[in-house]
Amino acid sequence: MRRYFFLTLLVVSFSAHALQSLRVGSQVLAVGDSGARVKALLGEPSVRAKASSSSKSKNDKAKAKSSSNSKGKSASAKDKGEKWQYQREGRITTFTMVGGKVAHIEDVAR
Repeated sequence: MRRYFFLTLLVVSFSAHALQSLRVGSQVLAVGDSGARVKALLGEPSVRAKASSSSKSKNDKAKAKSSSNSKGKSASAKDKGEKWQYQREGRITTFTMVGGKVAHIEDVAR
């Protein structure tokens, strides 16, 4: 029974790690890489915009604002910085850039 638990844990941790990296040819981009490295491998993004949490409701925005004011912390990495979007090989890849580094990678099929 323990063996199956540890095997499942290993598979889940591997897949979670895989979500934070992207293969580009023979190179790998990962969270923490610089924006210069992203541009070197993929070129200029087709869309570049400030990251925003526009899909949140007014109530969620008010909670985030009050919690950030009370604790002195800002929003999560996905809600700040810039979003760089690339269209490649039938996929849309979005990098959330915070402080010049990759904070999140999202790769979806069109």
